[in-house]
Amino acid sequence: MRYATLAEAFEKLEKTSAYLEKNAIIADLLRKTPAKDMEMVVSLLLGKTYPTYVSKETGVGPQQLKKALAQASGYSSADIDRLLKKVGDLGEVARQLQEKKKQVTLFAGHLTVEKVFNNIKALPEIAGEGSVDKKISAIAELLASASPLEAKYVVRTVLGDLRIGVAEGRLRDAIASAFNVSPDVVEHAYMLTTDYAVVAKAAAARGERGLEELGLEVGHPVNPMLAQRAETLEEILERMGGKAAFEIKLDGIRIQAHKDGDQISLFTRRMEDYTSMFPDLIEPLRQALKPKRVIVDGELVAIDKRTGKPMPFQEVLKRRRKYEIKEAIEQLPIEMHIFDVMFCEKESMLDRPYTERRTVLEKIVEPIAGKVLVVEQIVSGDPDEIKTFMNKSIGMGHEGLLAKDLKANYRAGRREFVWLKLKPTVETLDLAVVGSFAGRGKRAGTFGSYLLAARDSKTDKLYTVTKLGSGFTDEQLEEFTKEFKPLIVDKKPANVVAEIEPDLWLKPKIVFEIIYEEIQKSPAEKHTSGFGLRFPRFVKLREDKSADEVNTVEEIEHLYLEQQKRKTRK
Repeated sequence: MRYATLAEAFEKLEKTSAYLEKNAIIADLLRKTPAKDMEMVVSLLLGKTYPTYVSKETGVGPQQLKKALAQASGYSSADIDRLLKKVGDLGEVARQLQEKKKQVTLFAGHLTVEKVFNNIKALPEIAGEGSVDKKISAIAELLASASPLEAKYVVRTVLGDLRIGVAEGRLRDAIASAFNVSPDVVEHAYMLTTDYAVVAKAAAARGERGLEELGLEVGHPVNPMLAQRAETLEEILERMGGKAAFEIKLDGIRIQAHKDGDQISLFTRRMEDYTSMFPDLIEPLRQALKPKRVIVDGELVAIDKRTGKPMPFQEVLKRRRKYEIKEAIEQLPIEMHIFDVMFCEKESMLDRPYTERRTVLEKIVEPIAGKVLVVEQIVSGDPDEIKTFMNKSIGMGHEGLLAKDLKANYRAGRREFVWLKLKPTVETLDLAVVGSFAGRGKRAGTFGSYLLAARDSKTDKLYTVTKLGSGFTDEQLEEFTKEFKPLIVDKKPANVVAEIEPDLWLKPKIVFEIIYEEIQKSPAEKHTSGFGLRFPRFVKLREDKSADEVNTVEEIEHLYLEQQKRKTRK
């Protein structure tokens, strides 16, 4: 398949923001894609050459790309810099240079999807002496054969910034439309495989039957089941028929552990591979997990060496950031608390009810004190007993309880009312950071406050909810300023709907958890979600969540209506 076909689809996608139109463009592309190219085309649609759970970067930045452009076009670095300053997008620079390039390449053939995919996929593997020059040559080879439009998207793909408004969530409906299959079946297949490239190939080859044949694979993360919020214990018992399992709710990093023989892999809820970050857990998990092949779900928690109590979520993240692993292991010991099993030996456990999964879990895990534990639980319908257990959880330094429906199966990737969070704390929201404002006074030199947004569940666009400048320490402000600088963009991101103009726009990649006193109605000319927050305060950075997982506008509206009901009752 010629890469030009894909580049033309990218251009159409970039020029429309209409959900149905985007779906139609993708569906049409998929229908005309040959079977052998399907996985490559879907991966490139997402701007990737590896699945989400494979942590590999191209290792190529703007400076190396400029050299590749110079090599392919015959223009100087100074020419490229001048044009980049004018248009602000290296992909657009590549397009314009190819339209008037000086360098004539003999025998340059048409680019194929396979050639682009393989050259870009090989970049992370190029290492050692002369690796930078080899990477530049691999990109220049593509650009030498590229049309202006192809060059634009080759460059953007290498940079990991395609700008066509296609996230994984959008592919569900497009695949369903392209191959006349149910969107729900497509989504279920994705939740099990976490790879829309595999899902699209199966749907194209065998329709719904092909999708239903896809299942769990040890070593490939599963989209985890998620919990809903609950207002009261009474609400939980009513929803769950008067009785439920109540587990201690921990404040750590959600981790899925996969064991395949002696091989242990650790994945976050965002499908990131964290195995290398926690080497001190590998051998304990090998010993604690009895089956040869198993997938378990749990929470990784940092422990205070002095008190033995769990430390705040932010402390776990320090382990992720520290380069001196041995020092980090000594300073911040961790425990893995397991609460579910998804796969055991040769059998998926997802369709088993909670009670059966819990029984299996207790049989297959041999706890190792201070390293691998099974989350403590009670099964009860007695409010007094449950409140006593809640107090025990809080006294141990945990967040509260997680209630689970005794009959419910494991619904991969779903957030439903069969798992309910019960916390004694104030309601929080997870929101995407889309802009920043320069700090003043003692905050000068940092980003002093941020513009936050919620997701619209129908369009996946982000609508503003609040500005946030409270709750940060000086250390956090400095740290976040460094962390956000690579995410600065020259104009409002295409998926952000905002009337407020921050000092700087940011790619919506980072999520903040915040508390607030009250949700208020807001005029659209201020906050485009239609809602604002009174006295918002920063709680923590949610490194375990992506912008696709932030609270929706619909959820905020529901919380607002519940808030108004409480006011009326009072």
